[in-house]
Amino acid sequence: MTALIIFAACGGGSSPTGDDGGAASGGGSGGGASATGGGSASGGGAATGGGAANGGGSATGGGSSTGGGSASGGGAATGGGSASGGGGGGGAMTTDAGLTPPPALPAYSGGTCPTLVFGTDGTTGRNRNFVSAGDMREFSLLVPTSYTPTKKYPVVFGYHWLNASGNSVIRDAELTTAIEQYEFIAIVPENLMNGSTKAYQFDWPFVETMSAPKELTFFEDALTCVAAQFNVDLSHVHVFGASAGGLWTTYLSTQVPVRRVASVISISGGLGEVLGVWEIPFVPRPNKFPAMVVWGGPTDWLGVNFDTASKAYRDALRVDGHPVLTCVHSAGHAIPPFPAQTDGGTKFAPFWDYFRDHPLGMPSGYSPYTAGGLPPTFAGLPGTCTMVP
Repeated sequence: MTALIIFAACGGGSSPTGDDGGAASGGGSGGGASATGGGSASGGGAATGGGAANGGGSATGGGSSTGGGSASGGGAATGGGSASGGGGGGGAMTTDAGLTPPPALPAYSGGTCPTLVFGTDGTTGRNRNFVSAGDMREFSLLVPTSYTPTKKYPVVFGYHWLNASGNSVIRDAELTTAIEQYEFIAIVPENLMNGSTKAYQFDWPFVETMSAPKELTFFEDALTCVAAQFNVDLSHVHVFGASAGGLWTTYLSTQVPVRRVASVISISGGLGEVLGVWEIPFVPRPNKFPAMVVWGGPTDWLGVNFDTASKAYRDALRVDGHPVLTCVHSAGHAIPPFPAQTDGGTKFAPFWDYFRDHPLGMPSGYSPYTAGGLPPTFAGLPGTCTMVP
């Protein structure tokens, strides 16, 4: 990117520069050839076989059961770095030894999961008319072209900022490159729409919390149906969001579904508060997931003081026993100005390395970065990245 793109969080901010518009509308699913059995994923088709069964059933076509079997995560990371001491950049996220079985997935609220469309971008991978909690939802499903049902793949959720779209996240987080380089599946939700009107003032219901249960159901429904179709590593389910999406990521991390989440990254999010009228309270949860909290220093403000919000989230997490890595840059409320990586891959490699190195089921409060230091991809980042004591 040649310019910093502002994440509008509150108060009617604008979409990022070059945004391609809001959530797509229409009824049809995109498509292409379908991959069945042992075929590799490519294009925009729907894959069958190899996924974990939803609702706790046994998997077919090479997948593993999600219903309380042993987890396949938590051990040494393969393909580029170990899970202890901070692995090298660019390796696959998938781990090969579990510590704690992930919780069984719930049944899909819509009945039988539909066949999902997938691809490598927001056009080929756009799913429309996905029923969840009685609403019609949209999301993009990005699957690496190297996908094979004989291997487990991590899942990463990415939430967009105010007045943006899933395509904004796919583009600005370089997800098309990242899913290939790190071999993970990305789920990128669109905010709920009521016709042509947004259902929530700030795109995600961290203010209108009476509707939050529906959004949390959508999170679990999407995960359940992706796991029904693809062989996913349920010890590697991760969430990130920026600005309004970061506030929603923070809110989600205080709710029951976070028991399925291995680690989170909040980018200019945190425990937001506005003049005592509204705030996101911290609610402790048994899962002491690792968190990476990223923000733009004292000038990170746009309707919400994200400097204060991020520090409050950092402090609440540490008091509650979570390992926390903070990365503070000086660009204010903007995309973190990470430099290009020397290997030519995505410049946001530090994010994906963090997810790779923090699977579900590690000892409570543990991060390999505490004793082993940060991976090489963190070298040269602007500002300071520090494990919080």
